[in-house]
Amino acid sequence: MTGDFVASWMPSVFIPLAGVLGPAVVMVLMFNLIETTD
Repeated sequence: MTGDFVASWMPSVFIPLAGVLGPAVVMVLMFNLIETTD
């Protein structure tokens, strides 16, 4: 596990992960906000 190898595959893993987790976290927060204010 060299630094160059990690640097090469890290973005390809984190970009899709952030693309999925980002909206999921926002949806959960919005859901909780709606539930608490309801």
